[in-house]
Amino acid sequence: MKKQPMLPDPLVDRRLLDNLRQARLSFEEVDLQMEEVIAKFDELIRQQKLQRIKQKQKN
Repeated sequence: MKKQPMLPDPLVDRRLLDNLRQARLSFEEVDLQMEEVIAKFDELIRQQKLQRIKQKQKN
């Protein structure tokens, strides 16, 4: 006689799914924060390039 596969508890499935959704939202938040940091560095690099160009024009 074959054993029937045990079905997971629906409450466990729900809890795991909720945890996965929360983790996805956390990753999305971190991704947006990293995009912000990258944008700030890009702006800093643009400003430094502009300063070098202006400095060279003065010389």
